[in-house]
Parts: sequence; structure tokens; C-alpha cells
Amino acid sequence: MPNQLHSFIGPNGAGKKTFFNMLTGLVSSDAGVIRFGNSDITRMPAHKRVRAGLGRSFQIISLFKHLTAFENVRVAVQSHSTARRSLWQDAYDLADVNEQTWSLLAAVGLDHRADELCTHLSHGEQRLLDIAVALASQGRLLLLDEPLAGLADADREVVATLIRALATTHAVLLIEHDIDRVLALSDRISVLHQGRLIADGKPADVAAHPEVIAAYLGQAHGSAHLAVAVPKGRSPGGPLLSVRDLSAGYDGSVVLNQLSLTVNRGEVVALLGRNGVGKTTLLRAITGTIPPSSGRIEFAGRDIAGMASFEVNHLGIALVPEGRRLFPNLTVRENLELATRAGGASLDEAFGLFPKLRVLQAAKAEHLSGGERQMVAIARALMAPAELILLDEPFEGLAPAIVNEVMQAVLRLRERASVLIVEHKAELILPICDRAYALVNGGVAWEGSAATLAADHALQHSLLGVTDAPEEKVRSEPTRAVVAGGAGLSV
Repeated sequence: MPNQLHSFIGPNGAGKKTFFNMLTGLVSSDAGVIRFGNSDITRMPAHKRVRAGLGRSFQIISLFKHLTAFENVRVAVQSHSTARRSLWQDAYDLADVNEQTWSLLAAVGLDHRADELCTHLSHGEQRLLDIAVALASQGRLLLLDEPLAGLADADREVVATLIRALATTHAVLLIEHDIDRVLALSDRISVLHQGRLIADGKPADVAAHPEVIAAYLGQAHGSAHLAVAVPKGRSPGGPLLSVRDLSAGYDGSVVLNQLSLTVNRGEVVALLGRNGVGKTTLLRAITGTIPPSSGRIEFAGRDIAGMASFEVNHLGIALVPEGRRLFPNLTVRENLELATRAGGASLDEAFGLFPKLRVLQAAKAEHLSGGERQMVAIARALMAPAELILLDEPFEGLAPAIVNEVMQAVLRLRERASVLIVEHKAELILPICDRAYALVNGGVAWEGSAATLAADHALQHSLLGVTDAPEEKVRSEPTRAVVAGGAGLSV
């Protein structure tokens, strides 16, 4: 029976995505058999697996950025229609294709946003759109790769509810690091560690498995950040970054609306808010990726608004972008050496911050786990002299046991520079920050002590849409879907 939500978890680098890639034909297996229904698909090309009923979304959203939401889904629907070969037929005349497109948009709650360009959708809406595109394959099995990554809490609730609903009509195989939601939503959980299956069963049984706790959840599961030793008694200096009445956006739209904030020397500041309120847009404006339409951005007393990105970087602002953006075909050492400038950190200092990178320095970036790539991205930002480091979602896609390691490194950054952190998990970063700003509709709705916001859950709910994770529930014995993997795992 297909109606099951089967989650696939494990530490970064355990082999989860490799397993997904083997299921979908992007990576060839060396041994074993993959069966889908009654068919052996082990050597079947990827496109034929999709037509056979395998649908997939990816961790890094893969959409046509300059098409509308409707057009993104329609292209996917049309690719499975006999009309895909009708080169001269107007797509708007394909009644069955357009009807199915509207149906899929409605299923994910985006029918009212159908005419919006993908670039104008929030990150949460793009996640929903990506799932709609995966559904267009009319697959019996949906493979969802970290669909909650980078979402604010309110958006995570929406997407999680949709995934649970999909499991009533599909077999759903999910990779996700939000362990609380995984435990609450799943019918069955399988755990990989170092390429082997270490646990498989009901959520409650897997969560209590000692090998899973040691390898993935960590001894401080549920409060990994509490293990971090936060420096006390620090006194920040004067203003380093000053943003005043800043407005900016894309293609004539306004995302930031007269926003003002300050980051002082030696200070760690959190930048919080729901998806789409302008957090990443602000980082882009600061680093010169997009020009502001009005307002000032002063860094060390100098107006940098409108400067080119390379000029901003040379003045002493470094960005660790969401998605890491390493050169995949270069080694760890080569990625770091490319960023090296006089006055920045040495390779030894970078390896001191992340000892694991010394061992992995000859490995290509494309072969690193998500946690390892994040370590390289942070270390790379230090290779040039920087007084201010901007971190965009530094904990996205990291296993619970890895978060603490990266957080310790973030704390050590404050010894070298001021830090501005964009992160959707407020409860994770507020304990390590001095102050916080919460954005709503492109402006600052609240600013103050990070400790004050951390202690006021009602205020967090009001500003950030923070909700309690769904109550953990143990489901009845899960039904079985029709896929078998070469590792001896049935879904």
C-alpha cells in the first residue's frame, strides 16, 4: 500500500542523498537491486524512472526563476503530456494541461499566486511550488529532499502539513533534519550512518535507539545549543555597520521599506523574521549584490550603498551565503586558497577552527557533506581580512549532532570580527547573540536584547510566527509501498 510517510535520516555524509540519487538514477549502484512495483529499475535511465512514477524535489530548489508559478508547474505537467511534442501549439490552448496545473497549484495553496514570477515568491512559497512540480510527474512515490530547509517556523508548519496530507495518497520518502517534526509526522524512520543502516522502525523505537542517539541526535538532543559556552562580560564598541532608512527590491518591487539597524564592533546580532520579509535582501544590499533605491549603508564611517560587491568585500565585509556556493570541482584547500588575501587567516588558522578540514583538504567540495561544506564556507570567509561577517542560514541542512560543532566555530568568529546572522531557528541562535532585530514586511518591527526575546515566547510567536512543533505521535504499523533498495531497505 502506498499511503506511508517514511523518513530517512542520518548525520551529514551518511549517504542519504547518495541513496536518493541511486533511486532516481542520477548515480549508478555498484551492486544490489532496485525494484519499483514489479519492475527492476536498477539500470533504468533517470527520465524513464520519472515516467514510471518516481517524483522528486531537491534540497536546493530547482525552479525557472523568471517564469511564473503557473508556468513552472505547467512546464512540468506538459512534459508528461502527449502535447510535449507539439512545438507549434499554444500552451494556453492545452485545456487538460492547464486544468491539471491549476489543480496542483491549489493542492499546495498557491493558486492565488499563479501569476507571480518565481523570484517574487518567498522561500516557503518556492518550497511549495517545488513540491507541486514534483507532483506533476504523477508519481506513486515522492522523494522529498529536505523540504523544510531554510523555512521559518510558520512556513515549516504549512509545508509539514502538506507533506503529511500527501502521505494519504502517495508513498512519501523524506530526508529531513528537523528531527522533532520527523518523529511527529513519520510512519516509519530509517537511519543511515557511514553508509549503513543502523536503525529502521517506528519513530518511538528509532528515537530511543542508543546507536542513533550517539551517531545522529547527539547526547544533548533537543538542546544542542545549550552545550555552547557563550562568552560573558563583553562590551561592544562603537557602530561598525549603520543602515539608515534603506529601501530596496527587485524589478521595481519594494522588499525593504526604510529599514534601519546597527551592528557594533565586537557584537553578534541576530536578524530574524518569517520567509519573504527581506532578510537575505538586506544582506544582498549590504554586499552590493542589489542596489538600494534609497537610504544609506555606512561601514566604518564610509557610505558603501551602491558599491560593487568586490569593493565592499575589500573594505572588510565577508558573506557566508545560504547554500554555501563552493567550487564543487575544487578541493577544500583550493577553495580556501582562492579566497586568500594578505591580512586574512592562514590555512593553519582555518584548519584550527575546523580540524576536520585539515583531514579533508584534498577532497573535492562536491564530495563533502552539508556540514563539511558549511565549515569550508565559514573558513573561506576568514581567508580575507574582514571586520564584519554576514552569515545567511549557517545551520540549514545540518544534523543535530553537527549544529553544536558549527555553533562553536561561529562563537570563535566573534574573536575576529562582528557577526550578523540570518537564521530561521530563533531558539538556536538567540543564546549566542548580543542583540536581535525582527523584520516584518521589510521593516524592523522589534529590536533589543537577544536574551529578552529568547525569554519571551509570546513575543516570538507574534513577530516570527513561531509555533510549537506538532505533538509526537506513534502511528500504527505502517503500510508497505512498492520500492526495494539494493541496501536491503523496502519503502
